[in-house]
Amino acid sequence: MKKIVFLLLFSLPLFAQPHRADVVVYGATPGGIFAAINAARQGHSVALVEEYKYVGGLMTGGLSFTDFISLEGLSGTFNEYRFRALAYYENKYGKNSTQVKECYFGVNAEPHVTLLIFNQMLAELPSIKVYTQHRIVKVATTKTKQGQTKIQAATFVNLVDNKPLSISGKVFIDATYEGDLAVAAGAQYRIGRESREEFCERFAGHIFSKSGQILPGSTGESDKKVQAYNFRIIMTDSTANSRKVEKPLNYNREKYLPIASVFKSGKVKKIFTQTPDGILRVQPIANRKADINDIKNAPVRMSSLGENYDYPDGNPETRARIIQEHRAHILGMIYFLQNDESIPLEARKEAQAWGLAKDEFMDNENFPTRLYIREARRIMGKVVFTEKDTYQAPGSIRSVLNANAVAICNYSLNCHGVSAPGPLYADMTEGDFNFTPQPFQIPYGVMLPQHFENLLVPVAISSSHVGFCGIRLEPTWSALGQAAGLAAHLSLKNGGNVTSVNVPELQSLLLKQKSKLIYISDIEAQSPYFEAAQYFGMKGFFHDLYPLTDIQIKPRVIHKLQYSDAMSYHNIEPEKTLDEALAKNWIKKLPTIHQAKATTLYQSQSWKRGEFLKALYQQKP
Repeated sequence: MKKIVFLLLFSLPLFAQPHRADVVVYGATPGGIFAAINAARQGHSVALVEEYKYVGGLMTGGLSFTDFISLEGLSGTFNEYRFRALAYYENKYGKNSTQVKECYFGVNAEPHVTLLIFNQMLAELPSIKVYTQHRIVKVATTKTKQGQTKIQAATFVNLVDNKPLSISGKVFIDATYEGDLAVAAGAQYRIGRESREEFCERFAGHIFSKSGQILPGSTGESDKKVQAYNFRIIMTDSTANSRKVEKPLNYNREKYLPIASVFKSGKVKKIFTQTPDGILRVQPIANRKADINDIKNAPVRMSSLGENYDYPDGNPETRARIIQEHRAHILGMIYFLQNDESIPLEARKEAQAWGLAKDEFMDNENFPTRLYIREARRIMGKVVFTEKDTYQAPGSIRSVLNANAVAICNYSLNCHGVSAPGPLYADMTEGDFNFTPQPFQIPYGVMLPQHFENLLVPVAISSSHVGFCGIRLEPTWSALGQAAGLAAHLSLKNGGNVTSVNVPELQSLLLKQKSKLIYISDIEAQSPYFEAAQYFGMKGFFHDLYPLTDIQIKPRVIHKLQYSDAMSYHNIEPEKTLDEALAKNWIKKLPTIHQAKATTLYQSQSWKRGEFLKALYQQKP
C-alpha cells in the first residue's frame, strides 16, 4: 500500500472557472456512465468528466465481446444498454437478420453502435453535463471533525486548449480504470500481486500449469507485476469494409522472427482462430466483424507481457509511451504474420483475409482508441475483495452469501499473465490462471476508500490481485457503477457521506431499478417475483434448495465461445407447487417474530413457490 500526491502536470492559470454539481463522476467508462445516469434519474445534477475524446471506455474503444458466462448474470442499467443495442439491430436489419444473431442479445454490438447508444442515454438526462478531453490535475480536500477526508472540488485541464476547469461537488465518483481521482485526493492503493500468505489465496504469487496446478519451485511472494494489456482490435474479413494493415514506422522484423520457429514446432497452426492453436482470438460481433483479443497462455502472445508495469503510476507521458508501444507491437506483429516469408504460406494467406474495419475508429486510422487496462491501481477500501469471496458456501452449490452485496459477477478468476515465459517452463506465461467459481456477490464496502467521506470507487475497487481478476469485466463494473450512482443519491440525504448509506435501503433501490443482488437463473427483472426472490435469496432461502448429495454437474452448453446456458442448480422453479417441507424451511429462516404470521399465511391456501415468496415480501416490515 502506498500514498502519493498527484503532481500538477500542467502550467495552469491561477484560477479555474468554477462549476458545481451534486455528483462529480470522473471516468466515462460504462461504470461511470451508469453511475451518472442513476444519480441523475434520482433528481441530481451530475458532472461526467472524461480524459478521452469519447465516452464509453473500453466498450466504445475496442472491447465489444465483453466477458460473462450466462445472460442470467446481467441486469440493471447494463441490460437497458444491451436491449437498446438489440433493438438497433432489429430495427435496422430485421429481427431475423444475421446482424441480430451476431450481436448476441445486444452484448456484441459494434463500438460505434455502443457509442451512439451511450450518447443517447446521456442526452436523455439534461441534468448530466459531459466534459470530454479533460484530465484530472488536482483535488481540493478538507478534514472532517471525525478525521475523514472530504473532497471539495477537482480541477481538470482541457486537453484541447489547456484551460483549467474546476468542479465542486457533494459526492465524487472515480470510475476510471486507473483510480486517478482517488489517488489525486490521497487515497491509499495497491499495485501488483499479494503474497499467497496475505489472504491465503490459491492463485496469489505463483506460477501455474495449464491445468491450474502450482508448479514446483513456484514462489508465493508479492511483487509489483501487473496483468498484461493489449488492444482489442476490430477487424473484418469483408473486402468491402477492410483496411489493410500497412508496414508500421520503425518496424523491426527481428523482433518477430522467433514466431516462425513456433510455427515450425507445430505448437501454432493458425493465426486468426477461436481455438487455442492460434495467435489472435477471433471473437465475432455484428456485421461480419471480430473483436480480436489475446489468447491466454498461447505460445505467441498478442499482449505485451511485462511491458506495462510503469503504467498504473505513470504520468501522462509515461502512459502515452506505453500505449504507443502496445500499438506498435500488435500492428508490427500482424504485418509480420500476414507478409513475412518465414511464416507458412497457407497461414499467411489465411491471415491476409483480415483487415481493420474501415467504419470503426474513423478518426484514429481505424485503430482502437483505448488500451485494454485489465488491472492498474486498486484503491484500498473498508472491505478488500479476495478469492475467498468467490468460494462456495459450506454445504451449498452457491457461493458464500454476502449480506451487503450490491452487485453480482458470473465469470472466472481470470488472469492473462504478468510476464513472459521463463527458462524453466518455456511455454508457461508467468501468473496466468483461470478458475470458474459459481456466480458470486460483491459488497458495498469495496467502493468505499479508507478514510474518505464522500468518495466512491466502483471500477478500481478495493481488492486483492486475485479478487480483481474476477471482477475486471464491463458488466460487473457497470453494475457497481449503477450501485455507486444510487449510493450517491442516498448519501446526499446526509450531506454526501457515502459511509453512512443504509445498505438495505440501497439494496431495495437497486432491486427497484432491476439490478440483481444474487444469481437466480429462472427469474428475470420482468417477473412479478423478481424483487421477492432477490430479497429472500439474500436471506439465504435458496442456498440449501439443492442438497449437495443430489447434485450432478453436467458440462455447460456453450452458445458462443464462453457464453453458455445458465449455471446449474441456481434456479428456484417459481411456478412449482410449494410443498410443506420447503415452506417450513423458508419460514424458519425468517426472524422469530415473523414466523407465526408466515406460517398462517402458508396454511391459508395452496401456493406456488413464487407466489408465496411474493406474499411474504409484501408482508415484510
